[in-house]
Amino acid sequence: MALVVSQVVLSFGIPFALIPLVWFASRSAIMGEWVNRPITTVAASAVAGLIICLNAYLLVTLLRY
Repeated sequence: MALVVSQVVLSFGIPFALIPLVWFASRSAIMGEWVNRPITTVAASAVAGLIICLNAYLLVTLLRY
């Protein structure tokens, strides 16, 4: 149980890394010629959203115990 709780606590940091990463990589003012294409930004946003939702589900199921 302690391992699961520690992983849930660590998963709180994931959105704080994923959201700025996707946002910065999609801005041409920041990335210049290496900016992501729109399809890449949409795919990265979907994956980030999925990961965030799975972390929220993990938190909800953990709180039920």
